[in-house]
Amino acid sequence: MRTYHTDDEAGTEAVGAEVALTAAAGTVIGLSGPLGAGKTVFVRGALRALGGNPMDVRSPTFTLMNLYAADLPVYHFDLYRLARGAELDGIGFHEFARGDGITIVEWADRFPDVTPEVTLWVRIGFDGSESGRSIRISDVPFPDTPGS
Repeated sequence: MRTYHTDDEAGTEAVGAEVALTAAAGTVIGLSGPLGAGKTVFVRGALRALGGNPMDVRSPTFTLMNLYAADLPVYHFDLYRLARGAELDGIGFHEFARGDGITIVEWADRFPDVTPEVTLWVRIGFDGSESGRSIRISDVPFPDTPGS
């Protein structure tokens, strides 16, 4: 497990970029953390590193999935509004996961059905300062992740 501490959005974006540069087609990155922790900021950094336009990144809370053009397609899911794991099929999650691009899933820890698909786990949390974040990265689910 790796742990990073960032002081601002630029730092969180930089960690997202570093993680993305180790990703290959079929990688599924599961993001977790409280509202406002910086999950979407992390995605901006990842997209920039993959050759996409970070200004395209919007939280897909209401659309559930955004597709971004980059060197590899980036599928950005937000599961916050889903009520049941069965809804994952309805939004095409399993068809995109581990496909031809990189899939990044906000709130991946909410559904046990997602756990087997995730290849890299990222947990972003507040570190006690106003803009500081603690970012933990693991190849295995965190112990409190459903389905782990």
